[in-house]
Amino acid sequence: MILQIVGYKDSGKTTLMAETVHFLKEAGYRVVTIKHHGHGAEDITLQDNTVDHMKHFEAGADQSIVQGHELRETITRTSEAALSQIIDSAVTIEYDIILAEGFKQADYDKVVIYRNPEELSSLSALSHVQYKLPFQKLNDLEPFYQWLESWIDIKKG
Repeated sequence: MILQIVGYKDSGKTTLMAETVHFLKEAGYRVVTIKHHGHGAEDITLQDNTVDHMKHFEAGADQSIVQGHELRETITRTSEAALSQIIDSAVTIEYDIILAEGFKQADYDKVVIYRNPEELSSLSALSHVQYKLPFQKLNDLEPFYQWLESWIDIKKG
C-alpha cells in the first residue's frame, strides 16, 4: 500500500506524516516513509564531514553506507527520480505501507492538506485524491484515522 500526503510548503505535511506513522506503528504496521525535497533549487542538507562515512562521500564516493548495531544509513549520488523508481530501487525492507510526503504528480492515492480555499482548489485537481484535510484539523485527527483504517481495509481487499 502506498499513500501520499501532499500540500504546499508549511501546510502541515510533515506533522501529518509523523502523526500518521505513530498511529500506524501503534496498530502494528511496518511503515516506510519517503520525502520529496521540493524547495526549489536547493538540495537536501547532509551531515557534515566530521562523521567518517560523510568523509568518504565528500571525497567522491558515489554511495556511502554506515552500519551501526540496529541502524544503517545510505547516502547516494543520484539524479531526481520518480516515486515509483525510488520505491523499486531504495526500499529494501518488507513493509505494509509506504507513506510518501510530496511527489504531487505521482499516481498513488493522496491525502491533501491545505491552509486555504485556493490551495484546496489547486490540490483537488491532482490525480487520486482520496481525502482532504484542512490544516486547522491537525489538532483532531480522529476522523482522518477512521478514514485511514477504512482505506487500509479496502486496499487489503
